[in-house]
Amino acid sequence: MVTEPNQRLAVFRSDMGITLSFGSNTYFIESHDPFHNIALKALAREDYVPFYIEIAKREGLGPEFRDALLREIHELEEDRE
Repeated sequence: MVTEPNQRLAVFRSDMGITLSFGSNTYFIESHDPFHNIALKALAREDYVPFYIEIAKREGLGPEFRDALLREIHELEEDRE
């Protein structure tokens, strides 16, 4: 997923579901969507990583995004040592 510096994630919650806005794209998570429960827990924890992962999945970048996250985690662990 290519991101530009001015792109920001905005999350809006309503009775019907959750709307994600990232850059020029908008995604809606309906209240009956299985990800909705994860989204509610993420909002309660102020953890926005699951939203970025869901956006990547919807854009068809799931495996690529996952691999990039794993590489970054590995690099951070190496930096700690």
